[in-house]
Amino acid sequence: MERVGRNDPCPCGSGRKYKRCCLSHEGERTAFVEVLGTVAVPLLTRLARYAQSSAGATLETVAREDFPFWHGPHTRRQGARIVDHLMFDPRPKSGSGRTIDRFALEVGPTLDDAARAMLSSWIDAPRRVYRTQSWSGGFTECVDILADDAAPILVYDIEEAWKPSAGEVVALRPLPVAHAYLCTGAPVEFPKRDAVEVAEQVRRRHLDFVRNERIVGFDDFLRLAPTALDEESARSLAASSIIVPGA
Repeated sequence: MERVGRNDPCPCGSGRKYKRCCLSHEGERTAFVEVLGTVAVPLLTRLARYAQSSAGATLETVAREDFPFWHGPHTRRQGARIVDHLMFDPRPKSGSGRTIDRFALEVGPTLDDAARAMLSSWIDAPRRVYRTQSWSGGFTECVDILADDAAPILVYDIEEAWKPSAGEVVALRPLPVAHAYLCTGAPVEFPKRDAVEVAEQVRRRHLDFVRNERIVGFDDFLRLAPTALDEESARSLAASSIIVPGA
């Protein structure tokens, strides 16, 4: 294979020169890919299979029960979100707690040290709303818009299908892997909406929950109402699909 020159276009496809893109991060990315293939992907695959086999319902049934605001045939993106939901979110209707907690108790002791430590770091991984800043070599730099002074994190899309533009707003659950994070499924998008508007609407949902359900902090709200971000995204999709006559 021909070696990439410092001034050549970066092979990651970012459009920048190699020296201004991936060159300084080659060591970190090599280490990430190794841990991804040997620990993270096998662990996530095993957790996903466990979640689907113990759900006691098809993905279509789960969608009808937990995502009633979705309409029409389910997309691949929504299917990935349902699996993420089954793995990490509480499902009060099931009455059996979170799948990942049961997985940690039943399967955790059989894992090797690396996988067990990674699973421990995933158990309380929150699902949040992020603004994208840049993309390079499969890694998207994201900033949590619901946290004050949040530091950017690097998120890797396991399916290598997500290549966002700067400024997009998405909901996702980043799982720690080495120096970066793994995206468990296709990020949920908020088309044609900026970070300020989305953050304001999500905080309004929190206030409505406090008034109508129970008094909890923001992080607990996102845990107790795990599909709130999906519902807000569905509102975005409905609004963006409206055709205005004469427009």
